[in-house]
Amino acid sequence: MNDNVKNILIIGTGARVEALAKRLKKDNRVEEIYAAPGNPFTSKNYKNIDIREDDLTGLLKFAIENNVDLTVPVTEKALNSDVVSFFSTNGQNIFGPTFDACSIAINNADGKKFLYKIHAQTSKFGIFDKIQQAEDYLKNAAFPVTIKCGKYSDREEDLIVSSTMSLAREFLSVQFAKNETDILIEEFTYGKNFTVYFITDGYSALPLTTVANYKFMQDGDSGLYTKGLGCYAPDYQISQLVVSRVENIIKNTLASLANKNYPYMGIIGVECVLTGEDKFMVNEFKPFLQEHDISAVLNLIDDNLIDIFLSCINGFFADEYETIKINDLSAVAVTVLSRQFNKPIKGLENLEDLDNVDFINIKKANDNTYLTGKGAILSITKTASTLSRAKKYLYEDLSELKFEGIKYRKDIARII
Repeated sequence: MNDNVKNILIIGTGARVEALAKRLKKDNRVEEIYAAPGNPFTSKNYKNIDIREDDLTGLLKFAIENNVDLTVPVTEKALNSDVVSFFSTNGQNIFGPTFDACSIAINNADGKKFLYKIHAQTSKFGIFDKIQQAEDYLKNAAFPVTIKCGKYSDREEDLIVSSTMSLAREFLSVQFAKNETDILIEEFTYGKNFTVYFITDGYSALPLTTVANYKFMQDGDSGLYTKGLGCYAPDYQISQLVVSRVENIIKNTLASLANKNYPYMGIIGVECVLTGEDKFMVNEFKPFLQEHDISAVLNLIDDNLIDIFLSCINGFFADEYETIKINDLSAVAVTVLSRQFNKPIKGLENLEDLDNVDFINIKKANDNTYLTGKGAILSITKTASTLSRAKKYLYEDLSELKFEGIKYRKDIARII
């Protein structure tokens, strides 16, 4: 155990900052956790620092002046800035992949081409720089199709599942008008969405858990397609055979990246679709735990995260860890959305355990009233001995929340 970990810097925003800070704060070695830029809500778990995720000089200066012992970038924007390389070359302990290593996880086009290269089972796709080429491809495509911007984007409007040619053309027109390049079009895969997460030092990897993902806006998997609005973990429908096959994909991925001198250190997710018994397709890689599932995953890990992170950084991971200790609990999470700004939230004060709430985009008024932002505003996670209990406790908490324009899926883990 490394006892010299007093100050930690988390680079990013959203639920990932809140959830990770909450977990790391439980380590009695930690004195202060900073988040840059953090979230609108003032948290008891960390101090917001007004520095952009991609302001590398400002972040490094802050880390040095505040004796930061460990830095963890948690968002695609932070990783896209290559903060890991910048901090590493300046002698800072930082847990995460370099830009070159994680381009397969933050660039949709790079990731899809990489999956094809390593012969992973993935959907038919095309990548286009010109709208005419894309429209010609669509003429022979099997609808529905998924269309994504090639480059990193944190905007939901840069992703669509389209069932019609007209809607696909409309989306392409908007993207190409913004001078987007490397637009990815792929056949939509029907089935059950799930992710397998791994932690790695760049050479060896250990599985964390499986997560069942809910991507569509409406109950019953209808409406707009999103990056995720809820989950449960572990996903009991994913067999050990499937997990072992995903492990082989990760082994091939790490070996290929290491051969290019781009070892991937950090957490990596493999997002898949279960298409039949022990059959699956790989959609994409994820460069860290995702907004909608981070607390669910962290609640299942019994090992000390800081020790794992430092072990990866210092090159001792393969020697010190044969497995990651995962408990026998189940977790369910739901992301709560707001359609409007500045709507008073009632019921937060009634929740039994606010430690299960990850604030994303809310603020407190002068009278201590909680006010909504717009879009995803918070995530609630419940963990229990069984999945059915976790689901029951979660929706009891959600029933306490009241505000104008509230929106969340009511069918997470409905099969339980």
